[in-house]
Amino acid sequence: MDKEKKDSTNKIISARYFEDSITSTLDDVSRYYLRRGYGVLDEAKKIVEYSLVEALFLLEMGRMRLFDLKGEEVNFDRLLKESSIKEPTLWRDYIVYRDLRKRNYVVKDGFSSDLRFRVFERGEYMEKPARYLIAIVYEGRDLPVERLIEWLEICRNNKKELILAVVDRRNEVIYYTVRMVDLVP
Repeated sequence: MDKEKKDSTNKIISARYFEDSITSTLDDVSRYYLRRGYGVLDEAKKIVEYSLVEALFLLEMGRMRLFDLKGEEVNFDRLLKESSIKEPTLWRDYIVYRDLRKRNYVVKDGFSSDLRFRVFERGEYMEKPARYLIAIVYEGRDLPVERLIEWLEICRNNKKELILAVVDRRNEVIYYTVRMVDLVP
């Protein structure tokens, strides 16, 4: 086991949960995870803010302990249940986020609820901008061509590649690269 993997086994974020906001103080552990693409630093407040999908992933992987205002520990199931009420696509988003993270990609929030995630090429986080934008759809649901064209235009304007993540009924994810093709006679 290399030194970094061995060191990471002791690093557990201690975070607070209040009204769908998940934060931790800025310390060595949170800095360690910031370098790996988890959380967003708020320098003014000296805290790190985590998205719901990041927190769910870190909880599932045993890399975060989350506490509410009463000091009670919040587990994965409780966070998912409470947050899904306000964010109905949370489970779908989490499935895709977890799959990408397990493939060793750094995943950050995207531009909108449609273009849900920005994904960085492996080894390029903090060096280059995200290469991909991920749009998530459920298998079997209709997707108007106009919406797909709109997403492609946004990706083209932002110099990103559009990846369509299709979640099937078994919660497995299949990825498709989507490109605009100009057919010239």
